[in-house]
Amino acid sequence: MVKEIADNTTAQAANTASEGIVTRSRLDRLRYTLLFEILLVSSSTAVIAFILQRDFLDIGYLALILSGIAMLTNYFYNYAYDYFDIRKGRIPTERAITQRIYHALGFELILLFFTLPLIMWWLELSLINTLLLDIGMMAAVVVYTFLFGLGYDRAFPIKQPEQLIISEA
Repeated sequence: MVKEIADNTTAQAANTASEGIVTRSRLDRLRYTLLFEILLVSSSTAVIAFILQRDFLDIGYLALILSGIAMLTNYFYNYAYDYFDIRKGRIPTERAITQRIYHALGFELILLFFTLPLIMWWLELSLINTLLLDIGMMAAVVVYTFLFGLGYDRAFPIKQPEQLIISEA
């Protein structure tokens, strides 16, 4: 399935801006989001359950719910961020390191807004303890988001029209 989606990435990446920058297709955005969440949930659930001394399934259920929230947020956030890049004349898959850092931090801050109340309720933690837990997770996820986005853009590049090949360093 990944191969099939990869083959369609360039062909279906029909979202173009006024300047001719080609962005990711909806199917490609879905692949990005699913791969991102599957890898994150599978790698973090056991670690969090161990650190908090909580039942693995309890943390796993919370992780799946948070993952659903994150997937929806991720889809719309990346769409909006790509639009912002295009408006500035930048090719989204060729973001500079600083833009990737802003992208990852912005996503985590928005996600914090949506998930903090649920985490407090589910884990029966105070606001301060939930914030401390979330700051630790956010730090780890920002690094993960940065590395995943960089790897994904390199693994699944979007071909641009010839006149756009000159990109920012």
